[in-house]
Amino acid sequence: IEEAAMDLGARPWKVFFLITIPMIAPSLAAGGMMSFALSLDDLVLASFVSGPGSTTLPMEVFSAVRLGVKPEINAVASLILLAVSFVTFLVWYFSRQAEERRRRAIQQAIEESAADSWKQPDPRRTPAPASV
Repeated sequence: IEEAAMDLGARPWKVFFLITIPMIAPSLAAGGMMSFALSLDDLVLASFVSGPGSTTLPMEVFSAVRLGVKPEINAVASLILLAVSFVTFLVWYFSRQAEERRRRAIQQAIEESAADSWKQPDPRRTPAPASV
């Protein structure tokens, strides 16, 4: 698809933003969610990599769970769950709208082609001019 767009005269940046990015967007989103989920699991790595005085979210959650669950941890977990649910709903809603627009465009194209075929005379049915 990218090569076809460039053969038809699209510039490389336009091809990248209008073709490549939409094609790989689901993979980018899945990779982002997977890296976020795995970052919560890498507590040991985060504790070794973080500098003195800095904490990451997994370290903060782990230390809070050891001392007892505070309402702030529940709030953070709720916000994460709410954000993921909201993004999932937005993706579902926009994909549903795009599918509905695509379905209406196909139906309109079918109706227009059917109307055009009835308007144009069929060359097989038109009488031939009388020869003299």
